[in-house]
Amino acid sequence: MDHTLPSIIEQMYMCRVMRIRPKRTVWMCETDKGHWTLKGYETFEKAAWVTRLSGLLHARGFHDVVRYVNTIQEVPVFKWNGKYMTAMEKIPGREGSYFHRHDIIHSIETLARFHSYSKGISGGPPPQPDEVPLLAKWKKRRDQFHDIARGLEATPQKNRLGRLILSASSSILDEADYTLRVAGASSLTWEYQLALMRQQIVHKDLASHNFIIGTVKKALIDLDTAAYDTPLVDIVQLISRALVQQGWDANLFYSAIEAYREIQPLTDSQVALIYLLLRFPDNFMREVNGLFERKKYFYSSRVEYYISLIMRHWDNRQRFFDGYEHFIYSNPHRHVR
Repeated sequence: MDHTLPSIIEQMYMCRVMRIRPKRTVWMCETDKGHWTLKGYETFEKAAWVTRLSGLLHARGFHDVVRYVNTIQEVPVFKWNGKYMTAMEKIPGREGSYFHRHDIIHSIETLARFHSYSKGISGGPPPQPDEVPLLAKWKKRRDQFHDIARGLEATPQKNRLGRLILSASSSILDEADYTLRVAGASSLTWEYQLALMRQQIVHKDLASHNFIIGTVKKALIDLDTAAYDTPLVDIVQLISRALVQQGWDANLFYSAIEAYREIQPLTDSQVALIYLLLRFPDNFMREVNGLFERKKYFYSSRVEYYISLIMRHWDNRQRFFDGYEHFIYSNPHRHVR
């Protein structure tokens, strides 16, 4: 019996595979029943969770998210080569880009709709009731970056990337420590506990390529990291990445918050908390740590380009945070809900 992936797909879906090719961590597959994206998971629990979540969202009326294809057994998962495979219908459109403002606004509107439909969902990954996941992740990331910087200091011959990291490390660590200290005493813990009570699922991986921008619809894909947490975590991640690409333009912050508020309410205190959390230099440390930990898809040239972009706009970033009162109290477009 032929156990190659195309053969198994044909057996599981009673279709004919015309073309299949790898892309990142998935396979792009063209069949006579449609174009699909195939993805494998190490555990059945993960595959079952993402397919169940997608099904629940569609059943509730949120269709701007991935839809899974059932096999001939009427289940959305099959096993191949030690992995639990899923097939997602291709969503027409292109990957989003945070270099384009229209894409940013479309993305945050899609995110807000996702949040409005993803409350009251049981059976998700077990939460961490005794600590705020975002702060735990950031503390670990901060400590890893600190160790990398100290290691670079002890290296006699540093390349250009090493010198760039080291020259920025003091500012990066100062900003990280400040944010962790203030956030630890903020209302973030209460927001997290509230999210757990509401059984709120958030996405947690808002890279621009996880938004599909089409002429008819805008969609959110890749539910792999979806879990219980406060929606503020998603908003911060999206706006933080977008601000790096947009040179920390204050008008983008206003526009993104207002676009979200048109769909989902945000109090002024929540906006203030978002503003605070944006200060954590997560993007810089994520890239550097990923490279030094030899994670997949982290390449020196890309990391150097990205952190150079961050440092090129560092003065803009400073001005962005110097204007705290302006953001929260003097925004002429602000409205209270």
